[in-house]
Amino acid sequence: MKLISYRSLILFLLVSLNACSGLPNPNRPGPLAEAAADPILSKSAEAAGNPWTRLRRVQVGFAGDWTKIVTKVQPDLVDAGFRQGSEEVYLPRQARVEQQHQGPAGKKTVLRTSDSVIVTFNGNPSNDSVKLDAAALVADAYTIFVFGSDYLQARGQGWKVVGGDPVAIGDDPCWLLAGTFKPGIGRSAEDKVIAWISQRTHQLRRIQFTLNGLESTAGADVDVTFDDFRPGPHGTVFPRHFVETVHRPLHVKAHDWRMTILKAE
Repeated sequence: MKLISYRSLILFLLVSLNACSGLPNPNRPGPLAEAAADPILSKSAEAAGNPWTRLRRVQVGFAGDWTKIVTKVQPDLVDAGFRQGSEEVYLPRQARVEQQHQGPAGKKTVLRTSDSVIVTFNGNPSNDSVKLDAAALVADAYTIFVFGSDYLQARGQGWKVVGGDPVAIGDDPCWLLAGTFKPGIGRSAEDKVIAWISQRTHQLRRIQFTLNGLESTAGADVDVTFDDFRPGPHGTVFPRHFVETVHRPLHVKAHDWRMTILKAE
């Protein structure tokens, strides 16, 4: 009989203790309200200065930390040996993302377009389908994080306001808008999304989405919260602090990071 290692046992216990999420499920967001979602999303995009539709080039830098447990349960997506910090260029009019990730294992580069993804590790091209799927998913997800509601408005479909009891992040009441990305985030056929938009400022405060673009995470969903909003170039407003939490099939904090560079044209 194969013995379970002490480390695996501790990981199992931690996962079990954090197995419940209080957030709605993007696959089953709950009852839908009669209110129109599109005007709320448009107002949110305007509050951020419409960065996806107005800007030609955006350069950002990120630095942060992964939690140890998520590097064990989602190693392909996290890729912690390479993804500790990054410098990234977004070209919205070309739907093109260029990422340079750094970590203890070296440098990873990603070139993501609407129909392709190219990945290198320390200068060596990769043809590993899992690594390509993971890189495409990350590039698309970070496009959401950088461009927020303006990108959701451009890429998402079928937006509806989620009804039910009022929801808030701290003391900030939010509308919840449920929508679909088709094609999905990364190289998936479809992903479901819930956007939390502040009723006070119209800022995008949280995004929930499914992870169907990677076989090992299919059926899972995560959320990323945004805060420390500051003015950016050309009348824009960007969040500078991000926190990611995995919600299903387990509930555990995954990643805490900050925007360290912001330049835009």
